[in-house]
Amino acid sequence: DDRRVDLIREGFDLAIRGSDNLEDSNLIARKLAVMPHVLCAAPTYFEAHGKPKAPSDLRSHNCVRFSLSGHAGVWEFSKDGRTERIPVAARYSVTSSLAVRDALREGFGLSLMPYPYVEDDLREGRLQCALEDWSTVETTLYAVYPSRQHLAPKIHAFLDFLAEEFSRS
Repeated sequence: DDRRVDLIREGFDLAIRGSDNLEDSNLIARKLAVMPHVLCAAPTYFEAHGKPKAPSDLRSHNCVRFSLSGHAGVWEFSKDGRTERIPVAARYSVTSSLAVRDALREGFGLSLMPYPYVEDDLREGRLQCALEDWSTVETTLYAVYPSRQHLAPKIHAFLDFLAEEFSRS
């Protein structure tokens, strides 16, 4: 589930959160990975609409947006010391990152996606990148949990497993 849960109120031991800026809280956060984003779409979308050559071109494209993202309404691109912030009017806006990826595969539009989410699709040609010469946002992935005190051995083991797995990628 992509929604942000209240770990304490809802009784969760741990959550994995992606954030551009982790909010202040009483939770403990362990950094797992940093995920760069890429602008991508299906080859059929680019055949029908062309590839954007500059971030400003996105204003005339069909954008697909992950509405829970901290940058859902404005996409930011940087190159050669300048930054462009593009307001995104989404054709399709959803609260599931997997639904965004599925919409891209079906040619609904283009989107700014964490690279690990679309890595296989890019490698296998189901999706293609655009504006590769521009850098964009990164999302840091954290394991968050209520307290270091009284940390159950299974949670400690799971945290170590997550850290090891993410260090491989």
